[in-house]
Amino acid sequence: MLLDPSRPDVSYLLGLLHTDGWHSGDVDHKGVVGIELHERDVDVLQQIRHVIPCYSALRRRRRSTNFADDYVSYQLLFSNQAVRIELASLGMRPGPKSRDVGPPTHCGLVSRAYLRGVLDGDGSVGFTRTGAPFVNLVTASEPMARFFEDQVWEICGVRRSTRRNTRDRVFNVMVTNTSAALMAGHCWQAGDRPVMARKARAAAEVAAWQPLPQKAGRYGVKREKWTAAQDELLLSHSLAESAEILGRTLKSVSVRRWRLRHGITNGDQSPDHP
Repeated sequence: MLLDPSRPDVSYLLGLLHTDGWHSGDVDHKGVVGIELHERDVDVLQQIRHVIPCYSALRRRRRSTNFADDYVSYQLLFSNQAVRIELASLGMRPGPKSRDVGPPTHCGLVSRAYLRGVLDGDGSVGFTRTGAPFVNLVTASEPMARFFEDQVWEICGVRRSTRRNTRDRVFNVMVTNTSAALMAGHCWQAGDRPVMARKARAAAEVAAWQPLPQKAGRYGVKREKWTAAQDELLLSHSLAESAEILGRTLKSVSVRRWRLRHGITNGDQSPDHP
């Protein structure tokens, strides 16, 4: 076997290919597998180049895009037929993959390494403008969204059940606060390779986050200010999910949602029992 998914570096490679990679051509004839990333992330392409069991080319590319007049990226390309055949059997088939790609089964996949590759490709980790830590995955693939939801439950102990949004028809699965710290600490651990250095640095800051101690008010009830990020999460999740994610009572999130929907934004504190 040229690509053994029981190796963490191969599992990571699959995760990154399943999100940011492509496979063109035909496994029975000529074809190419590639990944293209912004020049700031060329470090991870250099790392996974050593994981690919065949010759690969790393090429610099400069062009104009909708985002920048001078966009510089790097492409990692390889065309070995035997390697492409194995990749196809591991979910990296030629042609469009965005809506149905997902983790291969029954192959000894290392879930943590694969998930890190997926999040390095299509995920985000960091802090909102209000300082709330988050980890999220945006994907057009339902199998990939369900895989991430299962990992959230296994690692963070919280349930996610997302649907495609109406604008882009993609899934946006997110965890915040304590759950984000747990997810970041699990996926990006010191010494992990391969890894996207930029996201590893952001993940280290998220993993180190701790909630501020809440002062108890009258009758021992905590009063915590609502943030814009929490309001946004509340309006996009069910009451039960919001209460679980934010560590608030069901009554608290229910009252807050009612106030938001009726335009009552004064008095931005809500009581929660310890």
